[in-house]
Amino acid sequence: MTEPRLDGASVPKAGHRRALRPLRDRPTWVSYVQISLWAWFLYAFGATQALLRDEQGTSRSVGSLHGTALAIGGLIGAAATAPAIRRWGRGVVLRMSGIALMVALLIYTWPDASPPVSMTGAALACLFGTAMLISANAFLLDHQARSGPAALTQANALASFFGLLAPLAVGLGAATVLGWRAGLWIAVAGLIIVEVWRGQHVLSYGTRELARTEAAHGRLPARVYWSLGVIMCFLSTEFSLTLWGADLLRERCGFGAAAAAASLAAVTGGMLVGRVVGSGFAERYPSEAVLKGSIVFALVAFVLAWGFTLWPVVLLGMFLTGAGIGVHWPMGVARVVRASGGNTDRASAAASFAGGIAIAVAPFALGAMSDAIGFHIAFLLVPAVLVIALGLMVYRPVPDDLEGADAIRT
Repeated sequence: MTEPRLDGASVPKAGHRRALRPLRDRPTWVSYVQISLWAWFLYAFGATQALLRDEQGTSRSVGSLHGTALAIGGLIGAAATAPAIRRWGRGVVLRMSGIALMVALLIYTWPDASPPVSMTGAALACLFGTAMLISANAFLLDHQARSGPAALTQANALASFFGLLAPLAVGLGAATVLGWRAGLWIAVAGLIIVEVWRGQHVLSYGTRELARTEAAHGRLPARVYWSLGVIMCFLSTEFSLTLWGADLLRERCGFGAAAAAASLAAVTGGMLVGRVVGSGFAERYPSEAVLKGSIVFALVAFVLAWGFTLWPVVLLGMFLTGAGIGVHWPMGVARVVRASGGNTDRASAAASFAGGIAIAVAPFALGAMSDAIGFHIAFLLVPAVLVIALGLMVYRPVPDDLEGADAIRT
């Protein structure tokens, strides 16, 4: 019993778990690398902020507007991608957004650029990068059929590896005559190589006719919105942990600012390990079981990070928490798409939009709570939203064998 991939190959239906290994053909690898190059920019972006602020001579408050511009661009990109795919097709949007992202990165890294110019570059980079990410995610989930969650987890594992290298490239460039901008120009070169590698096979990633057929399925079913709530919880956890984890190390372990910031590699390294291991679990076990298990694992690991002051134990807890949450974004997106009844592009875009809202709100909420009740207690927001996510999954499950008709009725 099989069902077709977009390329004509087939994968087994639900119940035949052994053969859910993703097909690693050229379009899949192109998508993996494209997603990873977007991660390269995101992780490098944070590493460039202090360097850019020093060059431009701006305050922290003015410099932080680059992050605001990034968030605004991402929300616009998430809202605009599905209509763009319906008009031009997913393949064309992938190519257009990749080329536009190259231009945006060049604007952001333009030598002696004023803050308005670099902020414009950041906003455009996130707008087109989000469009590229949404389209690549949707393609992988369609192309790989029931192997989609495993494929998306593999793509994000590679993206995490790129994310570890990107700040190192920025730092290495800053320490040499190349300058910090060279770290981001690597992503530009990579995007050029990706489009050469893609070649003339743009339409194989999705045509306008395919997008309009998906759009004919009508509005997104109610189950999707419950799944979007889960996605928001997942990203609230991830970004609260990565943006405020250094403060936990400073308060509980007495780390200095530099040591605490560097030690956050425990979280990102854990996420990389979690995605590598999680992709194997996704090939063998039901997605709902893997996600629920990862939430429980992360909750137990968080006890080590939050409840102790001995720094090796806290770092171990942060690493294990990162490993637990590593699969949440890729498998959460796959879950939203699975619940959509065939509206892959709209569901993928909705997941990015919901995630953008969570990223904007949750870290700010944690900071505000810290001022009111103290940081250590406020940091319990992290496990609280994970418990909410688990509750939503139990209340509105999205099984792997959910049929499109059932999704629409639910």
